[in-house]
Amino acid sequence: MTALHDLLDRGDRDGARALAQKTLEQKRTDGEALSALARLALEAGEVDEAKGLLARVGPRDRNLYEVQLAEAMVLQLSDQADAARLAFAQLTGTAPSRPEAFFALGLSLLEKQDAKGAERALATAVKLAPKHFLYRFRHAEALAQSGRFEDAAAALMKSIELRPDFTQAYLAIARMIEASGQADRAREVLAAGLSAMPTDARLLAELARLELASGNVEGALAQATNAPGGALGLAEALMESNAHDAAIELCERIEEQGQGSAKLTLVKALAYENSARTDEALAAYARAMEQDPADWSAANNRGLLLLEAFPGEPARLDEAKRDLDEAVKRAAGRVADPLLNLALWYGHAEQWAEGIAAAKQVVSHPKAGALKAHAQKMLESMQKAAART
Repeated sequence: MTALHDLLDRGDRDGARALAQKTLEQKRTDGEALSALARLALEAGEVDEAKGLLARVGPRDRNLYEVQLAEAMVLQLSDQADAARLAFAQLTGTAPSRPEAFFALGLSLLEKQDAKGAERALATAVKLAPKHFLYRFRHAEALAQSGRFEDAAAALMKSIELRPDFTQAYLAIARMIEASGQADRAREVLAAGLSAMPTDARLLAELARLELASGNVEGALAQATNAPGGALGLAEALMESNAHDAAIELCERIEEQGQGSAKLTLVKALAYENSARTDEALAAYARAMEQDPADWSAANNRGLLLLEAFPGEPARLDEAKRDLDEAVKRAAGRVADPLLNLALWYGHAEQWAEGIAAAKQVVSHPKAGALKAHAQKMLESMQKAAART
């Protein structure tokens, strides 16, 4: 493995980026440097950027393992999974002592739900790189999918041994143990993780979920003591971990203690929405709007939910427009999010002039960030639609 890709493999992304850029100052077509930057782009979801970087690789470096691996990863993330699997498999044949292609092949096979094939590929990656905690973790996933739960638990424990602060491994083994009916043992695993990381939001949320499931409300609320952001942060962590029912229950318990707030109601509304409990979500968003007349997010979310849930109902669409207008008013130009959703509403209503104007505001907004690209595409689409009318 090259120094660049060793940095990537160890998770030192800043170090890898710096070394790659330094290398390119000396050789603009260097395959190792460009493939490293391409992999970083892929991690960020920038497939087109990765393609552009790989296109710059010089002819002499085209056959480098690192370049071919990155090109196969591009295929995987470009909806060409079969071609990617073939490319990964070919690399395992041409470089049987390198673990990365075996690992990538295993992940691709996991996505295909070929658990046995994935297990074989990932077992080889682990054999070639026995101290790589992430290889162990994903191997455990394949073992679990194959029904080999004891082996999966052992692999997860090894992953934790190699990386004691690897939250995801604690969560995975706790859930596996809980599924076997051993909730108390699952708590012990989470407690072990928290002994090393006492303020880890995901571990605290998972322990709170277990306590709520057993009816121990006080035990669940007790986790808020160490949670970043307190009780609100704990509720957010539950919602973000897709434990939506637990998040809703925790919010209700917090409210019963007289500690409700607009932010807490917003978290509850998001959990309702993520659980497809649309009417309850709309009511909670409305309540959050009342609790904090200065906050734009509840009005924005409510308007967007109405637009998505009732696309063919004029009365609900009018309601969505009122909410989005209110969100734009409350935001007062500080953020671009409600403007983008308002542009979306105008596009749905085929009010092209208004939609184009709103999209342009997003494109020129100084804090648009990632929304700018979405707004630009929306703008181009509406301009074409307007030209046809």
